[in-house]
Amino acid sequence: MIQHLPLKSLVDKSNSQASRCRFRKLWPAVWLMMICFFVCAVSSAGTSKLYPPSKDQAGALRLAQVMTTATREDILKLTTQREHLLASGLQGSDFKDGSLAMGRVFCCHPSLEEGMAIWFYVPPDAPVQVGDIVVVRMGHEATKKDSRSKVNTLVEVREKKDAPNSHCSWDPPKDFLWRRILYCDWMPAEGWTLKKGGNKTWLKPASDAPAK
Repeated sequence: MIQHLPLKSLVDKSNSQASRCRFRKLWPAVWLMMICFFVCAVSSAGTSKLYPPSKDQAGALRLAQVMTTATREDILKLTTQREHLLASGLQGSDFKDGSLAMGRVFCCHPSLEEGMAIWFYVPPDAPVQVGDIVVVRMGHEATKKDSRSKVNTLVEVREKKDAPNSHCSWDPPKDFLWRRILYCDWMPAEGWTLKKGGNKTWLKPASDAPAK
């Protein structure tokens, strides 16, 4: 069953909160903090969380752990972010409970999890649950060459929450570190590469991951 949060004012900025341990359950107090941070769908630089943090990630695949999902009511309350969704070719009828999700890409400190979290559209045939490890195709803003923007979109649920034989973990495996990234042991064999720099992450370049 998909878990939803009663977001009070889901408007124009995004961020969130999660636990310090590997994939342990979040405490109720943390959920309340997530409500506050999911209200923010725009980073300090003004870039929507529905798009990648840098243009060179457009079309690439990234991994994230689902932190929360929005209800249809939450989505309809959005202003600028709902416009981004519609500009991407979606219709109002596409917005269902769970159609929008937030995922963390860094662990395990609130400032990073909140500031670097990504938002993504969830197609109706691939529902997600809090704690799932998912593959997201990064979108792009409208350009002169392509007048239609594309929001980040779920590709697949790669590993369900609390999977008994998990292949994914936060790297490096040291709980006291803040800027740990998701790594799964199948990544190198499937063409994923480690992108270094300010937005350090494992990703599969757009050239190696054509949209189906």
